[in-house]
Amino acid sequence: MDDLERHRRLRLERDALLSTPNCPTCLQQMEPAEIDGVPVWRCPECGAERPA
Repeated sequence: MDDLERHRRLRLERDALLSTPNCPTCLQQMEPAEIDGVPVWRCPECGAERPA
């Protein structure tokens, strides 16, 4: 893997992290989930949910 490819991958990972919200209750990073076919963000720590 050359430097250009490595930087591209790092930028994609960084962008993915920046677009992931934090839980409003406990401030942990939320994870994408699906409830009854509807995409939501769910906190793995406290279980809080918010619309995606």
